[in-house]
Amino acid sequence: MPTDRRLPLLCAVLAAAAALPARAAEPFVFGTFNQAALARHAPLPTPLADVGGSSGARVAVDWTNEYVADQNSRESLLLDGESVRVGLGGRLAFGRWQLGAELPLLFTSGGSLDSLIENWHDWFGLPNGGREYEPRDLYHYRYVRDGQTVLDVEDSHSGLGDARLGVARCGDGGGCWRAMLQLPTGDADRLAGGGLGGALWYEQPYTLGHSGDWSGALAAGLSAVRADGPLEDQQKTVIPFGWASLGYALTRTLDAGVQLYLHGPLYDDSELDALAQMGGQLAFGFRYRPTPTVSAWLGLQEDIITESSPDFSIHVAADFR
Repeated sequence: MPTDRRLPLLCAVLAAAAALPARAAEPFVFGTFNQAALARHAPLPTPLADVGGSSGARVAVDWTNEYVADQNSRESLLLDGESVRVGLGGRLAFGRWQLGAELPLLFTSGGSLDSLIENWHDWFGLPNGGREYEPRDLYHYRYVRDGQTVLDVEDSHSGLGDARLGVARCGDGGGCWRAMLQLPTGDADRLAGGGLGGALWYEQPYTLGHSGDWSGALAAGLSAVRADGPLEDQQKTVIPFGWASLGYALTRTLDAGVQLYLHGPLYDDSELDALAQMGGQLAFGFRYRPTPTVSAWLGLQEDIITESSPDFSIHVAADFR
């Protein structure tokens, strides 16, 4: 879908968000986004509606496995590897303003989830995309275009991802205008980031029902990026994004819910789905709140739009107010 058609859709999402009831004290959102190797340069924001205007800290771990093998007459692409992203974040609230920062640590390897993912997909009748025919637990990212090898990475890597700084201004209804600056502290040649950019979005929490047991958030915005790396000539500069979440309070301390995160294509001038398609990730799982100041998350993330998002990701996080 062209960018000019997506913008009215994002505006419609914001209009719907403004009409929803007032926010929950801690609306249900998963603090995760697209963890694909070819998306690490993009300033795709983390959903933050559950933190509201509070000060605190968050530790989030995303354990991700991806496999894509595709080709056409001009291009061939192989994405096969596993990563663990550890996000260390903190925030300070001053009235309606909030300042935040996150430093991500990234560990890549051939991994150990291939067998688990194949069994998971077989259990639910989902396609494996050909991964069952390839050697397991390998790390290889390769892109050939018009006979030229553009990308060829076989060595795993441990180091920094792209650091992020954020600012938010929240209103009486709980909705927040948020902005993020992403710094290129990751190694672009190793697909660890390397994107200098920013994002601006509006995020509106909501509750449903008289008791407020149903809660979630809607958000939409735009990001802009200038990145280095092997595919820098094909990277899109402006990327629309948005998400919607819905959770239900099973008990006073345990919630279950789902979240859909969408963003525009990250690359131009390609007919391969992994580069040309918009991204879509569906996360589902639980939140546990043992005390008013601590929240713990456990979720799974699947690609509802195949190839442009990872096959499988495990999200674990803890938030401290």
